[in-house]
Amino acid sequence: MSDPAHTDASLRWRWLLPVAVLVAAFHLSPFGPALDRAFFDGAARHPLRPPPLPDNSALVLVDEATMAAMSDLGVRWPFPRLIFAQLIATLQLAGAEKVVVDFTFFEESDAMQDQVLAGVAAAAPSVVLARTADRPPIFWPEEFVAAQPDLFRIPRTGLVEFPADPDGVARRYLPPGSLAAAALDRPALPPGGLVRWHGGLAEISARGVRVLSAAPFIAAGRPLLERLLAAAPDLDATGLAAALRAEPHMTGALAASVRGKVVFVGANASGTFDVKPLPIGRVEPGVLLHWTAWTNLATGGFITALGWPAILGAALLAGSVVLVAGRKLHSLVAPASAAALVAATLLGGSYAALAAGWFLPPATPLAAIGLVLLGVVAENFWREQRRKRAIQAMFGAYVDPGVVAELVRNPASLQLAGERREATVFFSDLAGFTDLSEKLPPEQMVTVVNAYLDETSECLHRHGAYVDKYIGDAVMAVLGAPQTLPDHPLAACRAALEARQALVGINARYAAKVGVHLEVRIGLNTGEMIVGNLGSSRKKQYTVMGDTVNLASRLEGANKAFGTGILLGEETARRVQATMETRPLARLRVKGKLQAVEVHTLHGARGTLPPDEQEFVVAYRTGYAALVDRNFAAAVAALARALALRPDDLSTARWHDTATTFLTSPPPPDWEPVISLDSK
Repeated sequence: MSDPAHTDASLRWRWLLPVAVLVAAFHLSPFGPALDRAFFDGAARHPLRPPPLPDNSALVLVDEATMAAMSDLGVRWPFPRLIFAQLIATLQLAGAEKVVVDFTFFEESDAMQDQVLAGVAAAAPSVVLARTADRPPIFWPEEFVAAQPDLFRIPRTGLVEFPADPDGVARRYLPPGSLAAAALDRPALPPGGLVRWHGGLAEISARGVRVLSAAPFIAAGRPLLERLLAAAPDLDATGLAAALRAEPHMTGALAASVRGKVVFVGANASGTFDVKPLPIGRVEPGVLLHWTAWTNLATGGFITALGWPAILGAALLAGSVVLVAGRKLHSLVAPASAAALVAATLLGGSYAALAAGWFLPPATPLAAIGLVLLGVVAENFWREQRRKRAIQAMFGAYVDPGVVAELVRNPASLQLAGERREATVFFSDLAGFTDLSEKLPPEQMVTVVNAYLDETSECLHRHGAYVDKYIGDAVMAVLGAPQTLPDHPLAACRAALEARQALVGINARYAAKVGVHLEVRIGLNTGEMIVGNLGSSRKKQYTVMGDTVNLASRLEGANKAFGTGILLGEETARRVQATMETRPLARLRVKGKLQAVEVHTLHGARGTLPPDEQEFVVAYRTGYAALVDRNFAAAVAALARALALRPDDLSTARWHDTATTFLTSPPPPDWEPVISLDSK
């Protein structure tokens, strides 16, 4: 006989290698980094400790107010170069320490305006312009810079491109040669890393950073630019620089808002197409990335992401803790608790480390925790199987096999809980049963009822139904719960047709012998309902409840009022109309409900009806549709044809009489073919 302890130990070590391989595969797959990015984004939006902010920065944005002010002047985006020259000149004379312009100016422009903007931007020593890796600012070519050595003693351009992660979001920044580095004028720069985020525009504004509209600066720069151009008509940078130095410094609140500050200029208006995907939100301007990177450089650097040795080391440690906790195989409480505790510690530690400038991506260690826990669970699988077999033995003889299967899959469902589920409810009842019970002795009545219930149940089971309960000769069943059934309305219709056909044999064997003819009335309705185990602590039943169920029960009884055998709710009829032949009877308002629903009767599967019945259905539908459309003459004609084919059809006679009356006395405009039932 094998030693159980030895078997358990061998099982434990046997699955460790596959788990290690799966952890490594997860680490190398796209899923791990994607989860790490999602964790970082959440932490960036809700930092444990907001990173420090420099006190000398501001953002001047081409916002909606700027677009509106320019629109009043007849100016549309992209603005002419002269507008930007006005903005730059104003910020220079307002005393900005740096003016970092996050525009590439790749739009078409005339040479004169390019020359003006090139000269004014070069003449303003505080200005830093954006460039791309393959080209300098369009109006600062190499020969222009070489001709103005006094104006370009320090780098005055910075790269505007940013490295994006595979999902297109900017989380990292490379300072060398960047726009943020050019704004800092610092020779020694860190290599870069993950950006420490302060939040979006609303958050940084709440922390004291001035977020200003460009509109007043542009307006103030209009007369200023005119004076500069008058003083330097040749538009050369040297002359413009001299004219700019000759201008008095601006005073007032506008100048005070940017004086002594590093000002980042960008766009934040719809139509400027400068929104960038950032961890803090997908509706923030791109200039916010460069401003945030500049604050990182100015106040302590970026976040360093730990590499794969640290990640796999954390995964090994976390998995080992769960494995040690699961060494006793008789319970999953210890390993599950250990897994939850280690996962919480890992996530909390990674979150807290971000405030210190380190990022441990948690996805791979979390995967190790989950996979090791899965291995521990697998070791307990044989005990679970034995418990499932015990449940099947206990309940299999008393409840539907579908419910037993559900209990085996989900033992927690034994509790008094429920869920919302879309399904179709089947109600049936025997007509003529009272007459039969008066003519047969009790023993034979039980035989008849059992035969009927057996036939009906078999029809239902063949189509995936769960027989909920028997109430005397009535049957209640559900299609779509507990097992999911993709096309439960159609399955219910097929089961209903078979159940009515099965009654032919019951009548021949039992009812006809005593002069009674049994009919079955069936109601079907589809919709959302609450499903679950209802009852007391001593006895429970898996069942359904809700308005959908109540209406199905009412539809079964409403067959008497319509003289029909199968009534379908509106949603059931809509779902099966491509496969089944149905016809609308009326909009039915049942007792206790104000809202009427259209009910249909089911004739059979398409293509299977006898010619006369098919002709009747077509004529009736035509007449009913004409009645609803208030075309009463056409309704009378079509319903008369239908009535000739089925003189005993109650709905046809009812609507034929109604249409005939409406020919001479039309109904009010809001009339609908509504029938109310006052009884249940």
